[in-house]
Amino acid sequence: MKKDLFAEVVVKKGVDKKLLSPQQKEFNRLTKKIAQTREQIQSLSGLGQRISKRAALEMRPLIEKHQGHRADTVRLLDRMFRHHKFNKTETKKLRHIILEMSYELADAGFEDLKEIYNFHSPDGDFDTANAEAEDMTAAMMKDMASQMYDIDFDEDADLDTPEKLQAYIAEKMAEREAEAERRANETKSRRAEKPKSAQQLKAEAKRAAQEEKRKQEEKKISQTVREVYMDLVKAFHPDREPDAEEKIRKTAILQRVTAAYEANDLLALLQLQLELERIDGDHLDTLADDKLRYFNKSLLSQLAELNEELWQIEAELAQMANRGPFDYFNPHLVEWEFEKSLKEVKKEIKRIKNDLELLRDPGVLKEWLRYYRIEKGEDWF
Repeated sequence: MKKDLFAEVVVKKGVDKKLLSPQQKEFNRLTKKIAQTREQIQSLSGLGQRISKRAALEMRPLIEKHQGHRADTVRLLDRMFRHHKFNKTETKKLRHIILEMSYELADAGFEDLKEIYNFHSPDGDFDTANAEAEDMTAAMMKDMASQMYDIDFDEDADLDTPEKLQAYIAEKMAEREAEAERRANETKSRRAEKPKSAQQLKAEAKRAAQEEKRKQEEKKISQTVREVYMDLVKAFHPDREPDAEEKIRKTAILQRVTAAYEANDLLALLQLQLELERIDGDHLDTLADDKLRYFNKSLLSQLAELNEELWQIEAELAQMANRGPFDYFNPHLVEWEFEKSLKEVKKEIKRIKNDLELLRDPGVLKEWLRYYRIEKGEDWF
């Protein structure tokens, strides 16, 4: 398919807009907007794939190296602690650093650091401390969820992971919705038993008429899309094609047609009609406004779906750049942000490697500890 094919799906191309009907103007606006949105999706999807690939090939090895050097720092500080003498303040600071780093890194998979943590911990071993921390986190999550969703948790509920908590909340919310629906149905049944006023009957009839009109409108929109689909199917169905090469060509065409129809992609079907010369520009120019109106409704629905897809991609890219979903954010700055992060990690690795060399000297370590400050509330002892 030609790259600029989107631009071809217009009515009365090159004609002054003043000479177009409202439906023709809307058709051209929607097809143009859909083309632009698709191009954005394609561009940003490619950007996301490139960043994900680079994160796996470039960033992940750097993070692993960074964590490895931090683990080496813990091992070095532990050896210095065991083989050199420090005063009371230095000892307190050094053990604080060792405990902070060893706990975090042991939790990240550095199993040998558990032994170091256990040696310095005043409150028991790593596994016990980790279990207690997980219990505290689970309790906090339950408390937040209870306040946010007004849920009373069963005492024996298994909520030891975020996934289980999320599933439990979803189950409780579903139960609440079912109960609300049951009560609403009971109320509706009680009201149905009472004689209805003329005003109520009139309102019900109006709602029923509106619903029927909506259903008929949806049916006509669906039929309009199906007409385009069936035109292509009849022309290119391969089953009765005797020529082997032509049968292969038609099979490929039908696959594209079916994919577009199943995706409810009217614009793609119209593009195929143009590409395969089932219609031409004159055909689009002569479409009645009534036909275009149903085309436009289908295209409007398609555009809404594309906008939702675009928003999701932009949100994922914002997350890659450590931005909130509602922060101002230019997705095309993601690569710049990624390069910046790479440089920062490389710089941090270089700093840690330098520290590892310097801190082997007890004098340097003592001087370093002199300027180290334990934040209030972070004292392990």
